This record gives sequence, C-alpha cells and structure tokens, in this order.
Amino acid sequence: MKTQKPNEAQTQDNRIIHYSRNIFLTSVAVLVLFLIVAIVLTYVLPKGHFGANEDGTVDYNNFVPLPDASGISIWKGVLAPIMMFTVDGWIQPLMLIIFLLTVAGVFQVMIDCGGMQALVSRFVNKFKTRKLLFLAVCTLFFMLLGSCFGLFEETLLLLPMVLAVCTSLGYDLSVGFLVCTLATGIGFSTAISNPFTVIFASSIIDASVTKNIWFRLLIFALYYALLMLFVWAYVKKRKKAKFEASEQTERQTEQTAMENTHNSNANTQTATTSAVASDDKKVFVTYTVFLSVAFASIVVFSTVPALRDISMALLVAVFLVGGTIAGCIACGAKQTFKSMGKGALSALPSVGMILLAFGIKYVLTEGQIIDTITNVIGNAVVGQPKFVTVLIIFGIILVLEFFVSSSTAKAVFVMGVLAGVLESGALNVSAELLVLIYLFSDGFTNVLFPTSPVLLIGLSMTEQSYVGWLKKSGWLFPAIFVLAIALLALAMAIGY
Repeated sequence: MKTQKPNEAQTQDNRIIHYSRNIFLTSVAVLVLFLIVAIVLTYVLPKGHFGANEDGTVDYNNFVPLPDASGISIWKGVLAPIMMFTVDGWIQPLMLIIFLLTVAGVFQVMIDCGGMQALVSRFVNKFKTRKLLFLAVCTLFFMLLGSCFGLFEETLLLLPMVLAVCTSLGYDLSVGFLVCTLATGIGFSTAISNPFTVIFASSIIDASVTKNIWFRLLIFALYYALLMLFVWAYVKKRKKAKFEASEQTERQTEQTAMENTHNSNANTQTATTSAVASDDKKVFVTYTVFLSVAFASIVVFSTVPALRDISMALLVAVFLVGGTIAGCIACGAKQTFKSMGKGALSALPSVGMILLAFGIKYVLTEGQIIDTITNVIGNAVVGQPKFVTVLIIFGIILVLEFFVSSSTAKAVFVMGVLAGVLESGALNVSAELLVLIYLFSDGFTNVLFPTSPVLLIGLSMTEQSYVGWLKKSGWLFPAIFVLAIALLALAMAIGY
C-alpha cells in the first residue's frame, strides 16, 4: 500500500512552501501599498534627528529639526528593498533570508525522504483519540517558547511539522497556524523571561526583572485561556461535520487498500512490510535526533548572551550541516541535494516579501522621520494623568510596531526615550509598568500587522491571504487588546 505523505494533500506539487497566485499577489500588494505610504510620509512629516552626547551615545533629550531636509528620493523609495543592504543593519534581513532558504531546503528533504511522515504517524497515534488535548499541549508549548525564550522567527522551522500533524488529525491548515505561529506571538507578548523584551528592556530602563513576576505569570495564564477558547470555538465551528465525513472516507479508503494488499502474495507482503518498517524506523530515529539537536540549539543560542547576536548564523550552520547529514542517512546524497534545491526555490516568493517589509523600515530611516516619531513619544506623555499616560505610550508603541518589527530595535529607542523622561520626573508610572506596556505592545502585532515577515510566511504556508486572516481572527484581537488595557489598569491599581 502506498502511503501518502501528509502534506501532499495540502501542496499538490509537494513543495515545503506553497503559494497560490491570489495569496501571493495580495500579500505583495499590501506591502507595496505601505511602502508607498512610507515614501509619502517622508514628504509630509517634519524631519529631524537626535543629538549626541560627549561619549558618542545618542542624546534623546536633544532633538535637532532639519527644516531644509526633503523627502526620500523616489528612486531610493522604489529600490528600498535593495537599498536597505547599503545601510547599517543590513545583516539582519540577509541572515533571515539565508535562514529561510536553508530551513526550506532542509524541511523539503525531510518531506521527500519520509522523515515528516515517520514523525507525524507516531504523533498521530498518540493523540488520535485525544485531539483536543493535542491542541492544548501544542498551544502551551509554543506560547512558552515565545514567553520564556523569545522565539518567534525560529518557529517557522516547526510550523510545517505542526501543519502535517494537524492535517493528519483531521484539522485544517489554519488550526496548525493558530496553535503554532499565533500561540508563539501571544506568548511573546505575555513574556515571563523573554530575553529580548523583559530582560533587555528592563536593563535599558533600570527596571527589576523579578519584581511582581507573579503578575506576569497570571497574564500568561489568562491569555492562554483566551487563545484556547478561540481555538476550540474555531474547531467547533469549522470542523465538526466535515471532520466526521473526512474520517469516515479515510477509514473506508484505508480498509479497501488493506484488503487489496492482503490478497497479494503473503511472502512478498511480509518481506516488503519488514523492509518498510526498517526504513521507517531508520528515518524516524535519524530525524528525531536531528530535530532534538536543532531544538536544543535554538534554546541555547537564544538564551546564552554571548551567542545571541550571532544566533541566526549559528542556526543556519546547524540546520545546513545537520539537515544534510540527516538527509544523506535517510535517502542518500543525490536526493538530499535535489530536494534542498527544490525547497530553496519554493521559498523565493517569501524572500520577496521579506525584502519589501525591510524596505519600509529603510524608507522611514533614510527619510529622516524615525527620530521624529520617537521624539513625539516623549512630548506626548509629559504631564498627563497616569492612566492617560499608559494609554498614550501603549498606542504610540503600537504605531512604532507597525514599522519596526524587531523587539530589540524598538527597545533601544523606545526605552531610551522613556528612560530620560522617567528620570526627569515627567512620568508618574514605574519603570516596571513601562516594561509591561512595552510587552503588551509587542508580540501581538507580530501576528496582526502585514509588515511582519513571519506572519506573511506563516500565512503562505497555510494558504491564507492576509485579508482572509483578518476575517478569520474575528473577535480575537479586539479581545486581546481589551484584556491588555484591563490588565494595565489592574497593574496600576496594585502598584506594579
């Protein structure tokens, strides 16, 4: 009996990243639209930059207007996705692109060699009668990755496997996206020990990481409950009747195939079954070891300060070397390199979207309005009532989030500005509360705003358009932000 690979039903040509024409064009159109808006803003908003201290650091209390500066040249705006490689920070998009191509190639090998099928089949057997438990466990796992380790882009490595498991359990691709990518983004915002937000932002503004940590644990639990409510509601609404029909058809097909196999020569069947079982076990062990090493590498590289800055490069090396070795063991060198090339080619549309997303940031920086936007933060919160101050900071960081997806990049200038305002006595909130506001403004938007490359790549893997995702998310994001505001009010009440 020929066993169908799990993702063949979802991607007919067996590519690791599969785009429909409409989804790709829609995603590109949204990014191009915002690139145009960014170019226009450089002609509308006043230009300026922060001065420098004697030691060369940025003086966030000294904003220097540039009244004679003009907007970004049109040719630079049009070529922004390429021009971004000519300025500081170009290594980040380059490494993300290399990372994506490498991961796509490695997972393509895993699919073509049967590694995904071997792992999924065992996972399905454990949860085939406990499907809701699978959703709960998977969601908790990915939320913890975001909350404790600050992982987000790295979960793209695991999304294909989650999708394969979900489809094998009878769920659609959207469920896999919810319990993997969405769960990680929400975990990122409900951070307990995220090194890129809690620890980094706290160090900038001299806030305590451990003070009132019980409150952040409560926040994590509440958002986990909210996400599970949404996932269960989605499954109940979209899958129940369709689920049962699909399972019945699958059982009938499998029974027919087994009967046909039983009628064949018994000796041949025994030998073939033994060989398949042996190959399946070898592939299973090979990719279990590979993924275990890869996961351990993600955790280590993300938590060890000395390795954090080069974590992306180290992960590329781990996946390239480890994925190649695993592929050669599972199905030979020729098939491994062929599949790697196919996987990398399938990721090229995602590369285009990454370039466009980073191009938007380039336009704002080159157009000299990034510092203008930052300066507005300090001026807007001075002398305001406490809760109004909280809401203003929350709203402003949300706007910045749209243009700058990097948590550490935002922390540098957002917390840098707020630290100076806090020290001046203009703010009447604690440093810890400022960090909490920052956390709520970050992470959620990485699975909401179309300038998030990870969101667009994840949607492409699940064959969803961005507009379709907004419709499908329904009440979730309004509930997320209402809960965030309520928790900020509670934090003020308890003196957080």
